[in-house]
Amino acid sequence: MRCLRIVLAISGLALFSSVSHPQEKLTTLTNEEKAAAVETVCARLKKFFVLPDVAARMETHIREKLAAGAFDKTADAKDFADCLTRELRSISHDKHLGLFFGPDPDLRPKQDAVLERILARSARQDQNYGLDRIEIFEGNVGYMRIRSVMFSEEVKGILDASMKFLSNADAMIFDIRDNRGGDPHYMAYLFGYFFEKPTLINRIYWRDRDRTDEFWTREPVPGDKMSDLPLFVLISRQTFSGAEEFAYDLQALKRATIVGEVSAGGANPASSWVVYRDLRISIPIGKAINPVTGTNWEGIGVKPDVEVAADSALTAALELAAKAGYKHNETKQGSLLSKYHLCRAGIEEARKLIGSERIQAAETLVTSTLNAAVENKLYTEASINSLGYEFLRQNELVMAVAVFKANVSRYPDSANAYDSLAEAYDAAGRKELAIESYERSLKLDPDNTNAAERLKILKRKVSPLQE
Repeated sequence: MRCLRIVLAISGLALFSSVSHPQEKLTTLTNEEKAAAVETVCARLKKFFVLPDVAARMETHIREKLAAGAFDKTADAKDFADCLTRELRSISHDKHLGLFFGPDPDLRPKQDAVLERILARSARQDQNYGLDRIEIFEGNVGYMRIRSVMFSEEVKGILDASMKFLSNADAMIFDIRDNRGGDPHYMAYLFGYFFEKPTLINRIYWRDRDRTDEFWTREPVPGDKMSDLPLFVLISRQTFSGAEEFAYDLQALKRATIVGEVSAGGANPASSWVVYRDLRISIPIGKAINPVTGTNWEGIGVKPDVEVAADSALTAALELAAKAGYKHNETKQGSLLSKYHLCRAGIEEARKLIGSERIQAAETLVTSTLNAAVENKLYTEASINSLGYEFLRQNELVMAVAVFKANVSRYPDSANAYDSLAEAYDAAGRKELAIESYERSLKLDPDNTNAAERLKILKRKVSPLQE
């Protein structure tokens, strides 16, 4: 997709390759070559720049500058590129727009292109794909420092592992103060953890295809949802492009508090073209359109909710996050207590149903009650098993069977759950069902020696002549 080719250029727009190419580097330009370069730039802007009216104004402006001799003062190629970039930005005010030097990809030997991709992937691995710090601060505040939001298959695993590590935090801080951008798919993937249902977070209009792409949070996530977790995002004047989208999307959806400085203000994704030899131009070809605000952060940056100097942002956010996390924990504990009481009420009601000999109704209620308890993180397989043994010890055999049946229903691949159910059936005198459950346990775990021994004993009791 086009958005994966976004150019993250940036203050000087200089991109250098670690692979050596045989292409000759441009150091000087004649006036004729500069005039030809201006013509090429005008043609590229007219065809690709996302705002046609601004492209026309830029074209008029740099043609006038060329005619006035503004580019004749130096023959140095870099000085010309910098001068032309300044003139273009004086009209567009777009920081993704500018000239830089880099090899013509169409002239690279095939083996160089392959090697460059390998080296680039290795460099991303060395930097852990931009995620270089993750920890839990005092007050159970999770922290992630993200230096790039470039997206790939490898990034998915890194993000999912990070979310698993931080899933028990009571608040979370994302530090993107030094992040220069990346890909909107990164946010769509990560933000799936922070919204209860699929949520539209961004749109990008592509002029060259006259098409608008939508970016929705992904579903499902391979971990716990954190849709009510307090979030804080640290930004600075250096935060740029896709990193700004990270903060802007969450702020627009009122899902995070933004802390730090007004960001750089580059919203329009770009691609690059050759101008002359190794002189290239980055041109914004798309426009971000936030579904909440109807606009974006181009030229104005993301305005923080709490404005502080960049080097003080983490301290400020930690204080805010600790307070928000404490309230979140109180709410969470209160909710758990309420859910626990509902669970116990369901269990007690089931006991009453058994007392009225409504066994099937009791088993159905136990199963639904314990399923809800697992969903609400009150019970696990092990704790349901313990509950079953509580009833077994109290000689409440029908309740014990009901609880163990609920456990095997919830965890059908658990040998231990079937082993426990078999024990309850045996205690209740239901030998055939006990044999069936022990056999199921052994099928799931052939090394379950307890099940094997109990099965032999039970079979001898049921068929004394069978050895």
